[in-house]
Parts: sequence; C-alpha cells; structure tokens
Amino acid sequence: MPISRRLFAGSLAGAFVLGRAARAQSATMQLTSTASNDLDQKWMELFKKDVEAGSKGQIRANVYPGSQLGSGPTTIEGVALGTVEFAINASGLYEAVEPRTAIFSVPGLYSTMAQGQALLTSPEVRARCDQIGRDKGFQVLTALVQSPAAMVTRRPVKSLSDLNGMKIRVPGSDLLIQQLKALGAAPIAMSLGEVLPAFQNGTIDGVYAGTTIFTALKYYDISKNMTLVPRNFITMLGIMNSDFLSGLGPLKQVVLDAAHQADVEGVPWAAEDVSGAQKLWQDNGGQVFTLTDADAKQCLDVAVPIALKSLTPAARADYEVLKAAAAKLQ
Repeated sequence: MPISRRLFAGSLAGAFVLGRAARAQSATMQLTSTASNDLDQKWMELFKKDVEAGSKGQIRANVYPGSQLGSGPTTIEGVALGTVEFAINASGLYEAVEPRTAIFSVPGLYSTMAQGQALLTSPEVRARCDQIGRDKGFQVLTALVQSPAAMVTRRPVKSLSDLNGMKIRVPGSDLLIQQLKALGAAPIAMSLGEVLPAFQNGTIDGVYAGTTIFTALKYYDISKNMTLVPRNFITMLGIMNSDFLSGLGPLKQVVLDAAHQADVEGVPWAAEDVSGAQKLWQDNGGQVFTLTDADAKQCLDVAVPIALKSLTPAARADYEVLKAAAAKLQ
C-alpha cells in the first residue's frame, strides 16, 4: 500500500502516530505526468535520482509519464486526496482544483524562457507559490517554464482572423478558454492523452500546447502548421500531497532539496529541448508562423484584460506579486 494511503487507514490515534513514524523511516512515492519525453518526465527522473540519493534509499520513487496513472485531472485529484503522491502538469490543468494557479495562464509578464524562469525562482514568487494549494491538500514543489506556447492547426494561422471558428484544444484552463473565445476561436478543454486521436480524426481543428509537445508526440505527421502565441509560455507545476510530505519527518527537507536540485538541472535541459524541438519540427517539414507586430499587440490587448477579469481575488493578489517581481527583471 502506498505510504500516503496509511494516513487514511485507521481511526485510532495510536495507529496514526505509528503510521507517521513508519513513514519517517521509509517511503515510496508515485510520480506522474500526462506527457512523456518532455520536461515533466525529465524533471521527475532528476527528482527521483536526487531524492533517492539524498535519502540514502529511505525514499523510493517510481516514475509514470504518459498518463500511465490516468488523465491530468484524475491524477491531480489523486494528489489532493492522497492516492497519488506527486503529479506534474501544465498549470492550466490545476485551475479546477485550485483557481489560484490561473495566474500562470495570464500572458505578457515576460518575453523569454530565461526571464520566466528567473521570475518563477525569485524569492517572492517562490514564497507565494508555497502557499498555493495548501488548503486543497497539496504543496507546490516546482514551477518551471516548459516552452513557448503555440498552436498546431490543420490550416495555417498567420493572422488573428485565421482563428475564427477554429476548434482549439486547451489544457483545461478557463482563462485560456476565455482568451481564445475573445480572439474568435472555439476552445475545448481536453487532457493531453485525448488530444492526438481527436486531432487525427478532425474532432478538433488545432491544439494549444508547448512547442516541445508537438515534436515529442510527432504532430508533424498530421499537420505542418505551427503558430507561436505572443509572449505566452507553458508553466509546469509539480505538486505533492501535503499529508505525505509532512509525514516524512526529517526526510521532508530531503524532498524539498531534491526538488530544488531538479529545477537547477532541469532548466538548461529545457532550453536545449526547445531548440532541438524547433529543429526537429522543421526537419520534418513543419513551418513556424509568428503574428505581425500589430496582431501580436492586439492579441495581448484582448487576452490580458480578459485573463485578469477572470482571476479570483486571491489569484489577483498572487498575480500582483508576479507582476512586481517581473518588473524587476525588465
């Protein structure tokens, strides 16, 4: 039985104490994501290595990429309930469970991956992220910029008007849904594991995701048209069940240190992954379109106010912290 489930087994106080003591001595955790061959899988592998080494084998980690333990929403709910120890996914998938994560779907705060990662690892933003999800049963262990956001579509999108009426998949983010609706598209929330067959059979006209997803899953076999979304990036959030983490006792710090180390090791890997993915896309006949300056400005002028209006009061307060930290990096 996974260690986290022991927290829910038995009602006697003595059994609860014994369960916590046993966990402090050893633990096994499941690490899951919806994607594969991408930053989330790489991060989990780095984290596994670092946490097992740091704990001298007292913590064992098993990695399950590619939706092996279920869809994004299913495993996120599992982390909140304690049936899964850790999940890492695009931030938009968490909004239904924790609306505060919607701040990562607001575009325009930074222009490059390096700026974005500097923002997410700044002390004030880390402290803010540490509070997100605490009342929902989980703790954010990592926030990473995975890649620039893009859309792969059946017909080319070279201007905003080309989006009109297109059924575009988004990763469960209500903020993205509202933004794309305002730009004329017909967005549909869909977990990554369901997207490829829906795109193949024409159920959807396009897919919104990180640029590396499209090469990792060979989307170039279906369409050659990729359009970059202006100043919009995919943020990956890694969350761990709060009871599991607190029940580790002294080993909790090992987990936190391993997460930080995986961030350090994962960031340069992500930059290389984005560059390699762009080359692979073009080597397979793919085209990359960028909007004109006028269309890019219009896109942000429409999307940002809609996104901010959709934030809850708590999320708006979080966003103001991100905005102030981003201003220091300009």
